[in-house]
Order: sequence, then C-alpha cells, then structure tokens
Amino acid sequence: MSQKTSFGEWLRKNAENYLLQAAADEMAARYPDFCAKPYREKGVLPFFWRNIFVPIYSRIPWDVRKKIILLSSYPGGERPHWKGRD
Repeated sequence: MSQKTSFGEWLRKNAENYLLQAAADEMAARYPDFCAKPYREKGVLPFFWRNIFVPIYSRIPWDVRKKIILLSSYPGGERPHWKGRD
C-alpha cells in the first residue's frame, strides 16, 4: 500500500538527499586521496537539485531557513510547546 506524501515531505526528502550528496562531494574534494568519487544520477531533476537548489539554499541565512522548515513541517509554522513538570 503506497501512501501519498505531502509537498513538505517530498521537498524535505529531496532536500536532505541532495544536501547530503553536496556535503559528500565537498569532503571528497577536500580529501581526494581518501574518498572515492560517488555515483550521481543524471537528468534534469538531479541537475536542478545539485546545481540550483543546493547553492541557493546554502546562501539563505539560518533565520530564514528555520522559518521555511517550520512552515513546511508544522501547521501554522509553530512547533508544539510541551508543558513542563510541576
């Protein structure tokens, strides 16, 4: 049984995947003697994520990224506040 994923879940899944790949590529460039060149998918969508999304996302200030994450993760854009013990 396949479940439909929301846009936020789809975006988060792809963003995590390609940001992780970008970090691995950065490590491979920094330490070429210790890292093998990883396989990368070819096509329009991987090109977009790697060459457009990742560089733009990396330049967004953390405060703006945090708001984007909260809006895509929680209704109303606010994390739930848990009651403390009395």
